[in-house]
Order: sequence, then structure tokens, then C-alpha cells
Amino acid sequence: MKDEFVEKFSMYARVKSHLRKPAHAGFWLNKEPEAFTTLEAQFETGATDLGAFGEEQSQPTTGVTAGQNLAETALEDAASPLGRALRLCYLAAGQPDQAAIWDLSLTKWRQIQEQELLNKAKALHAAILPLTAGANPPGKPYGLTAAKAQALKDLIDDYDAVIGSPGAARSVRKAKTADLRPRTRVVDGYLAGMDDLIPQFGSSDAAKLFVQGYFNARRIGGQGSGGTDTPPGGPTPPPPNP
Repeated sequence: MKDEFVEKFSMYARVKSHLRKPAHAGFWLNKEPEAFTTLEAQFETGATDLGAFGEEQSQPTTGVTAGQNLAETALEDAASPLGRALRLCYLAAGQPDQAAIWDLSLTKWRQIQEQELLNKAKALHAAILPLTAGANPPGKPYGLTAAKAQALKDLIDDYDAVIGSPGAARSVRKAKTADLRPRTRVVDGYLAGMDDLIPQFGSSDAAKLFVQGYFNARRIGGQGSGGTDTPPGGPTPPPPNP
């Protein structure tokens, strides 16, 4: 299962844990605005279903091995900084359109699916290669060297070999992964409504800490607090959706 879903499911679990603490339920459960209670129940149902589905996604499948996951991660980890360096090289050369193609964070690389990831990495290698040639390679000031280009090519070849077979097992896994996206969007929709309503529960200092803890739990990417309350002066919750 892609890291993006692992992180999202972890966030869902933090939010549920924070809201369901005995000391917190009194702030919101069946309290005005009651629509929050309804949305929370829909969120829990949807998140629970997705969690079970996610566990299924994580189980070993024929042809989808730990080796593929390792090769995929290694390729993404190598491609991301090289792509950012290539972007800077293009910007310095006055080629903003080419630079924009490689304006990709590591998170974006992680979201690219199997064959698309392979093709993108090959395109990156093809773009870097001419910048590493000659007596004064234009890519050298940006860390784009022949050695790094070759290392990227080796990772591309490794990944190509891993995803080469069996195609049927990869197709099943890819289809399941694709199906997760619309399902997580539904759950995210419930959370968006909860984001808009929960500030209304912050009528006391304790309630404000509860609301701050909720928004802390909502963070994705290793920034979540696990739903713990934030002391005064801590992170400010984002404003409601417009």
C-alpha cells in the first residue's frame, strides 16, 4: 500500500482516538451543532471500512513482493532530489517550462503508480544525461554528475525487472489502490464538514484545547500529535473551509 494511504489511515485513527476519549466526548457528542455527531458517525464508519480494506491491501500478493516495494522506494528516493536539481539547472538556463516538469516533491513521486513511475524516472535520466557530458558539464554545479545518472539508471533497471512480472498480480493490486482514492475522498468529505463545525465547541479553555488537539490529529505526514491536547501557545487550528 502506498505511503500516502498509510499516512492518511494513521490520521483517521488519531482523529477517532482523540474524539472518543472519555474526557473529550462530552465536548461534542450529541451537542449543538448536532450535525457534527452525524458527520463523526459517518466518518467512523467510512474510516473503519477503509482500514479493513487497507489491511487487505497490505497483505502479500503473488508477484507483489517486498523486493518490489524496496526497489520502488529506492527509485523514488533517488529520483526526487535529482529532479529538484534538474529543475534548478533549467531555471538557471532560462527554461522555466522545462523546470516546471520537475517541480515534484518526494510525496508527489510516492504517488506515481508503477509503470508511470518507471516512465517518469526514465525521462528524468534522459534529461540529466546530456547535462553530465563535456569538459564543463552544465549539471555539475547542481550535483548532476555522470555517476549519479548511472546510479539512477541502475535503479531504473532494477525496478523495471521487478515490476516486469507477473502482470496479473500487479494489475489486481493497482486496481485496488486506485479504488482507495475515491473512497478516501468520501471520508475526507466527512472530515471537512467536521473541520467547519468543531470550532463551535471551543467555548471554554478546556474545550479550546480539545479543538486544538483535534486539528493536531488531523495533520498528515508525520506531524500529527496523536490527538493529544496542545498547551496554550501551541499550533493554531486552521480556519474553517470557505
